Amino acid sequence: MTERFPDIEIYLMKPDPQAVRQWLEQSLSGQVEELKSSAGHSHWRVTQAARMMDIFLNENAEKNFASLWIKQNDTPWNNDLDCARSAHQALGCEIRCSDSGWQESEGENGDGGWIKLIRGEEKPLRW
Repeated sequence: MTERFPDIEIYLMKPDPQAVRQWLEQSLSGQVEELKSSAGHSHWRVTQAARMMDIFLNENAEKNFASLWIKQNDTPWNNDLDCARSAHQALGCEIRCSDSGWQESEGENGDGGWIKLIRGEEKPLRW
C-alpha cells in the first residue's frame, strides 16, 4: 500500500504560474482562489465541500526551480511522486520531487534522494 503524505511539495523548472493554476483547477476539480500574489510568490486556496487546501508557489525556490507546496493533502495524489507525474504530463516541464516521505526526526540532512521527471522519463537524482 502506498503511503499517503500529509502534504505535497514538488519543484518545477521555470513554470508558467497561470498554467500551474489551470492544471490545479482541472486536477483538483475546484476553483483555485488567489489569496495573495507578489513578485514570484502566490498563495492559492481550493475549497471542496468542507475541506480547504492552501497551495503556495514560490517561483524562486532553487536556481531555476519553483516550489509548489500543497499544505493539506486532500488531493487525488498519495505522495509527491504521484503529483509530480501529473504535473509533468500536464505542464511538460522538468519536475523534481523527493523519493520518500520526510520525518521530523530526520532533520534537514535526511538521506532521502530525489526523482527527476524529464521528457517523459523518471530518473534518480542527487540534488
